[in-house]
Amino acid sequence: MSSPRSISTVDRISALPDSVICHILSFLPTKQSAATSILSKRWNPLWHSVFTLDFDDHGFADFATFRYFVFCVMLARDPTLPLRSFRLKCGASQGCDPQDINRFVRAAVQRGTQNFIMETDLVKTDREFLTELGSTVSTIFNSRNLVVLKLKTLLVTDLPQINFPLLKTLHLKKVYILRDFNKLIEGCPILEELEITTSFLFRFSKDGIGEFKHSNLVRVNISKFGPQNFPFAWICNAKILRLELQRSEDQVHAFHNLTHMELIFTSNWRTKWKWLLEMLKNCPKLQNLTLHKLYGHGIDEDDWKEPEIIPNCLSSQLRTCSLIDYKGMKCELQFAEYVLKNANLLRTMTISASPGDLTLKHQMLMDLSLCPRGSIACKLSFI
Repeated sequence: MSSPRSISTVDRISALPDSVICHILSFLPTKQSAATSILSKRWNPLWHSVFTLDFDDHGFADFATFRYFVFCVMLARDPTLPLRSFRLKCGASQGCDPQDINRFVRAAVQRGTQNFIMETDLVKTDREFLTELGSTVSTIFNSRNLVVLKLKTLLVTDLPQINFPLLKTLHLKKVYILRDFNKLIEGCPILEELEITTSFLFRFSKDGIGEFKHSNLVRVNISKFGPQNFPFAWICNAKILRLELQRSEDQVHAFHNLTHMELIFTSNWRTKWKWLLEMLKNCPKLQNLTLHKLYGHGIDEDDWKEPEIIPNCLSSQLRTCSLIDYKGMKCELQFAEYVLKNANLLRTMTISASPGDLTLKHQMLMDLSLCPRGSIACKLSFI
């Protein structure tokens, strides 16, 4: 009987070049990256050369301990070393001080960070605390090196003149901008990805909204936005759009580049079907369509009116259509039948029904199966 193979004790990771080890460490939170310094003399200095810093006060005894750790890391780094990414998440530990947050942010910006992510994860939003972050806001919005900017839970009372010549990604979550939000959007001329979630952005300047368009936009995600309707003219060049709608009475703009659209209807209004059809008419390249909650209580079943003119996207572009939270109501069935009949290139129609009676679901499937199809290749998927 042969003896079992001996387990190799060669440390292959430590034999890797410094640049490769530093790249591996860049995927770890800075606290864990620093902990690798105890492995050996070989590892001791490497974490200081990582191009990313990721600080989270969760897991620290208090904010004073967290503050000491952050300052030690920043002081130990070579000031000439590039800082490609800086993430700061705080609010979990006791004694979180906005003045210290200001200092952390200023130190990161001074080192020319390209990716900046900040989350003030407060259990209860403290307006006074957020107001004291005013100098942090100014520091962030005056950084010309940023390529990615992601902010969560921030109050902006006044925006400086914005100039983000390199910014490609902007995410805002629970961000409250009390005036001149258009200055932020217009200050990002090469923006490619925009995500705004649960944010209140006030005082759009009406001047120039119609003329300003982001020509480089690829992906847009707007949800729980208020209090004003979002100016669609700014995002009409997007290729991928996810939009959560309460209602929209605004003029529908042409989305000439849009290929993927996902709409979530969180409420009903009498002109919803008309608005949806108008939207389809203005998306001539649309290939993938997902609709959530087409039917809701309070909408008139007879509001659906089949249009005389078929949108170009239906007749010559649409490949997939998904109806999520489908209830099998008359207006929903009429819309599904309209798509199946007129989408000549449709490959898949996916129906995701609301939880309920299996007999009712079977009836939904039977109704949809009997609908005529414009595409012989179309498959009906019922989940």
